[in-house]
Amino acid sequence: MARRHERLERQRIYQREYRAKRRQERAPDRDDIARAMLRYMIVSAQQRGSDRLLGRVIVEVSRQLVDQGFNAEATRAAWEGLLERYEDGWDFFPKPHLRRHKVDAAGGGSRD
Repeated sequence: MARRHERLERQRIYQREYRAKRRQERAPDRDDIARAMLRYMIVSAQQRGSDRLLGRVIVEVSRQLVDQGFNAEATRAAWEGLLERYEDGWDFFPKPHLRRHKVDAAGGGSRD
């Protein structure tokens, strides 16, 4: 039992340090990229009136979610709610700790 506890504690320390390093590097994770991509796809499709492409993406992503075990009706409702919010001008919340820096086109950052 003591070995397991030690291993879990090492894991907690590693994860805490890893997250702090990622914050310091200001590196996006998978979820940050996915949120930005989703927003781009929805807003771009809405602005261009490209409902057909967005519809195909929604069908495929929904199929994958259902295959993972999510309820099909709840998935459809979640999409509808998300699309309505974006149509109303909603955007996901920015991360305040990222606003402390300006990032140039080359990817460098500087403190404000």
